[in-house]
Amino acid sequence: MSRKLWLWGSIAALLWCGRSRAEDRLTLLDPVRVDRPTLIHLGVQLLIQGDDDHDATVSVRYRAVGQSAWRDGPPLFRVRPEDVAGLSVPEQFAGSLFYLRPGTEYEIELVVRDPDNGSELVRTLTARTRGVPGDPAQPDTVNVSDATGLRSALSAARAGTIIVLADGTYSGTFSINQSGTAENPIVIRGQHRDGAILDGGGSTGNVFEIYGSFVHLENLTLRNANRALRFQGAGTEGNVARRLRIRDVRLGIGSRENQKDFYICDNDLQGLLQWPTIYTDDGGTHANDDGINLAGDGHVVCHNRLQGFGDALKIEQDGSRAVDFYGNEVVSAYDNAIELDTLAGNGRAVFNRFTNAFMPASFQPVFGGPVYFLRNVVVNYTSEPLKFHNSTSGVLVLHNTFVSPGAPLVVWDDTTSSHFAIQNNIFLGPAALGGARTVDWSGTVRDGLFDYNAYRPDGGFRIRFESGAVSVSSFAALQGAGVESHGLLLAASPFESGLEPPTSYTETLSPPEAILSATTPALDRGLLLPGINDAFRGSGPDLGALERGCPSPIFGIRPEGVDERSEPFGCETGQPIEEDGGDGDAGSGDAGVDASDGSQQGDAGDASPGDPTADAGTDTGAADDGLPPADGGDGLAPGDGLGERMSGGCGCASAPAPAALGIAGLFFLRRRKTPEKDALIC
Repeated sequence: MSRKLWLWGSIAALLWCGRSRAEDRLTLLDPVRVDRPTLIHLGVQLLIQGDDDHDATVSVRYRAVGQSAWRDGPPLFRVRPEDVAGLSVPEQFAGSLFYLRPGTEYEIELVVRDPDNGSELVRTLTARTRGVPGDPAQPDTVNVSDATGLRSALSAARAGTIIVLADGTYSGTFSINQSGTAENPIVIRGQHRDGAILDGGGSTGNVFEIYGSFVHLENLTLRNANRALRFQGAGTEGNVARRLRIRDVRLGIGSRENQKDFYICDNDLQGLLQWPTIYTDDGGTHANDDGINLAGDGHVVCHNRLQGFGDALKIEQDGSRAVDFYGNEVVSAYDNAIELDTLAGNGRAVFNRFTNAFMPASFQPVFGGPVYFLRNVVVNYTSEPLKFHNSTSGVLVLHNTFVSPGAPLVVWDDTTSSHFAIQNNIFLGPAALGGARTVDWSGTVRDGLFDYNAYRPDGGFRIRFESGAVSVSSFAALQGAGVESHGLLLAASPFESGLEPPTSYTETLSPPEAILSATTPALDRGLLLPGINDAFRGSGPDLGALERGCPSPIFGIRPEGVDERSEPFGCETGQPIEEDGGDGDAGSGDAGVDASDGSQQGDAGDASPGDPTADAGTDTGAADDGLPPADGGDGLAPGDGLGERMSGGCGCASAPAPAALGIAGLFFLRRRKTPEKDALIC
């Protein structure tokens, strides 16, 4: 080789290495974005460029403004736009803070590390949770006692008007066009919920329609129409449906596109469908008989009781963000108890209880995430408990309890699900399944993590990882294949009540107690997840939805006088956030958000989802289970590398490679002690 040729080759190699290293370095594009705040959660997005090797991480801590003690939050989740089908989302890290106080300002610190940068970047910002919606600051009360008086009052209402309905039946359909304000909403309220009745008279439309913003409908019975209530104004905000009783309707509460910051809580909705009628009985005729269906961002759907609908709870707008479902009690669902379909990121379903459902939780698809399915109790379902369909990406299924009369974890879809984690859950089936598998995941898994879960019974396990399918005949063989290394096989029901699956889904179960017994091996076996389960009792977090020894959450309608300021959220109740922050009772407009670089944050705009990252794993050559082979692939890929999904980049700090740590390792990552704002530390 001539010297000249060698020289040019060396230069080309150096240029290539330099280019590769530059592409591996993470760059922060924008100030931190804060999603629309809800009452007890905050979500952030950190838009990025580079980090093509996906080894950057972002750790999080937070505190109420004015307090000295910091708490660790969940590391941010790495969104992978290349695996998001159907919606364009930016490169980013994203994630949520949980169990906060309403109407309180928080300081949030993000520590971004990327081994390729050789430095560590700290970002701080402040964000405020919304307050519990309250009465007008300057109220003007109008009392009505018949339908004519109600229509007149609705026409004349202005910001601050409180219309009080005396007990009686108000026949016909009603609407309001005006808007209140955040400080002075318009309130329409019954004197007694069961006494003040709006009767639609069999209307094919809606009993009540709201076209404006900051309108509260409370403490009434709505009945006898196609739908009880619809928020008709596209783009409206701050509306409230609270303590309503809904009967004799096909549809409960509906909405229009681009609405934001609704509060739909403590309502009792009864549809027309009877369990055990399910989707497959009639080809899905009632699939869209929705209980609560919302579109847009920043909504809170909490502590409702629903029975007899096709889909009980639903968000339905591509790219929605920062939507909360918590404390809901779904007694039956012909199709899905909850649909988190179309969410882009920072969607949260927390402390709900779903009983008697066809496919309880749907994620078809999630556009990058993170979408959190956290601490839910799911009992008596017909088919897939987690509907990972349509190339979903970015779902975190953590600390849930699943009890099924059949196989406890199946997915029947041939698309690829990407960048997800299923951890710290209990999947309890019957004592024996015959020829069925305990776990049968027929779709392709790309960077999906299964670990720290408990299962019953022992039997077949099949998961189609992208690099090859694991198909084995026992839980021991599954662990031998490198999957569920920290998992647990249950010999008996782990519950104090002795809860067991019914013999058939056709039985109608009452909502069950799912507290763990004092002797179950599921105690103290969970992975520690900062900001999610670090207030555990005992030597470690318990598996499943409910930590033994903690206050029980409220499922369904709360007692009068109880709201987010006082209700229990398990062991997270009363976490070390001293209460000098306000509770924010009146109205709730945009919550101000301040980043340390001086930028003002409001709507997330085109913000996008967060996601996990990691390769599917390595071929482990597990034994065949004697059951039908998985479609495609004979190599085994445990795929435990969700590490890159959480944590952030643009710094140095030689943290362990996230792909090796997996999502578990990322939850354990710790930042260095309080560096200066935006300080680069080598």
